[in-house]
Amino acid sequence: MHAAMPRFFVEPDQVAGGRATLTGIDASHLARALRAVVGETIVIVENRSVEHGLQLDEVTPSRVSGSIVWSRTVEGEPRLAVHVLQAVPAQAMDATVEALTEAGAATIRPVLTHRSVSRPDPSRVVHRLERWRAIARESAQLAGRAGPPDVHSILPLREALSALPEGTRILACVIGQDAVSIMRAVPEVPADVGLVIGPEGGLDAADLRTLADTGAINVHLGARTLPSLLAGAVATSLLLAGAGDLDTAAAPRPA
Repeated sequence: MHAAMPRFFVEPDQVAGGRATLTGIDASHLARALRAVVGETIVIVENRSVEHGLQLDEVTPSRVSGSIVWSRTVEGEPRLAVHVLQAVPAQAMDATVEALTEAGAATIRPVLTHRSVSRPDPSRVVHRLERWRAIARESAQLAGRAGPPDVHSILPLREALSALPEGTRILACVIGQDAVSIMRAVPEVPADVGLVIGPEGGLDAADLRTLADTGAINVHLGARTLPSLLAGAVATSLLLAGAGDLDTAAAPRPA
């Protein structure tokens, strides 16, 4: 369920004197795809901290501008920061990034595990990363977030684990009798969680040893098996629900 009012992320230099201007892709999207018109109000988010209602008085494919009619502290970001270490699937990483963003992941960290089928050609990695970041930005705008999650470069699992913020609790989604319900592993907020999602074949013994070396907790998502491309979004939602992030509905926009 997406908010009806279009939402765009802007930099501080795009806002001045009670006005704001959008150019480039954002202006083109507003003018052409969304068919924005003069007098319409959209939402812009400045520097991940303040959101403004922008009443449009100029709409062209190259430039959209207007006057700020209300402002307030931005909402939409959970206090539990879920850093998803997602094994790169053979297909549908685009959809995976979209789902993780809309679920509320703080960062998305594509990883290579021993059973990862997809081994991206180094010459294409930069292009794929740019695409994933663009998808994350658009998805975050649609979801009403304060900003897109950082999408990191592809790394082997061990290196990605080492790059997590200090003090991060690491949870590995596995299928096994020794795993605990993910709802029993939710930390007190604010906190950082590293959520490891393996490939379709699951994490192998070498991956599990790597995780054990970090003190990872093995968790499960219930009695049913989810495909890798969905497991991260479902697990993220469960963690945020357990942390109380889903208890309050989004605040209504000012009139």
